[in-house]
Amino acid sequence: MVSRKLIFSIEQNIETMTMQWLNEVKRSEFLSTYKNFDDDEVINRAKKVFLNLKLWLARGASIEEIADYFEQVGGERLREGFPLTEVHYALYVSKKIFWANIDWRDNISGNFINNHATQIMSLLNNYFDLGNFYVTRGYFHAMLDLMNSGQKFGRAELENILCKGKLPPAVFQQNELT
Repeated sequence: MVSRKLIFSIEQNIETMTMQWLNEVKRSEFLSTYKNFDDDEVINRAKKVFLNLKLWLARGASIEEIADYFEQVGGERLREGFPLTEVHYALYVSKKIFWANIDWRDNISGNFINNHATQIMSLLNNYFDLGNFYVTRGYFHAMLDLMNSGQKFGRAELENILCKGKLPPAVFQQNELT
């Protein structure tokens, strides 16, 4: 189902996409936690997302594989202190950069019938959209593990990990959750 040209295009553009992601991190006010890491670490994290996409496509694009990968990432990001909104925004930036670097006109969909191109686009959107779902699930599983081991989260901590960014923290106005 997936074109070899698509996988090849990802391979050919991976360095460019990774550097664009690094530049976006440096400019964005929504990716401030990434600024605590050196450039090499940020580059490695971005490259992992794109390499995983390529491998996922090459291996048949199973939903279980997306779940395993992104749940692990979500748990890691919570333990590293990333706000959930920042994790979501990082994946959005990855998707935006991916679509900006894939030349659909000639390299990927040139001779495809419309239905085939639509199926491939849907498949690629699944990677990023289900990625957000599973990142969230992994993030919350890690949070529950911390709570089960005695960690308590006060209002300020919950605002920081769940509402940092441009989202208003009005959700937490009524009660402090611990």
